[in-house]
Amino acid sequence: MTGRGPRKTRFDMTERARLRAALIRYMKEHGIGVPTLQVRIADGTDRSPDLLPLKTLQRFLADVGRTNDTFLIPCFEFAQSLPAGGDIEGFAREAAGFFGVGGARGGSKQPAGNYSVFTRSPQDAADDNIVARLESEANADFSVLHSRCVMELNDPEGPCSLREEVILSSPDDETETAGSRHVYEGVVLAFHPLLFALSRNILTRLPRAYWLRELADGSLEGHGTEARFLEAMSEIQPYTDTVDFRFQPEAPEERN
Repeated sequence: MTGRGPRKTRFDMTERARLRAALIRYMKEHGIGVPTLQVRIADGTDRSPDLLPLKTLQRFLADVGRTNDTFLIPCFEFAQSLPAGGDIEGFAREAAGFFGVGGARGGSKQPAGNYSVFTRSPQDAADDNIVARLESEANADFSVLHSRCVMELNDPEGPCSLREEVILSSPDDETETAGSRHVYEGVVLAFHPLLFALSRNILTRLPRAYWLRELADGSLEGHGTEARFLEAMSEIQPYTDTVDFRFQPEAPEERN
């Protein structure tokens, strides 16, 4: 069993839907039913099956009623412990071959390294003027820490693999359990002078993409978007709005 990350104690509707999808996908991939899933969750989180009532798990998977947050804690820990679901180095090689690109970028260095990823701070605009607000946000500094990202070069002739950890915090809860941790794994492809980073959430398997360019100071800047987890299939936009990002290289002392 792998590390569990921050302990969750409360789950909103989106997190519940993602967790439900992850458990259902796990059952399909392993050809098991809910009773076997119940035992595996108990074994994987060092709990007694008696603490995970089968009927409650069945109702949660069927999205019937509202399941107690306490019951979902071991389910979430189990889902977080699942393997990423594939060899990321193999995916990197296959993606590079599909797009017809390699690791070299015209002789320049690889983007391998540790990065702190920032977004722009939201800006208020008078009279709810959308155009003014967008212009204001476009001119704002990259001051909001979004995630930490590691890019590794596993093959001198191939692309970099990527692992990104995002912490989403509730604005009205400053406790350690308020953060929701999302992990993404993927690959960085070079289309000189741009970089294309493609990854997926290891829990939901939903994709995320960045288009980036390298700046003189070694940072990477561009924009990104990711697939939405659609609870209502009537959604007409299956991806998030484009957001500006800046990947700032971390000094060695910042990486611990």
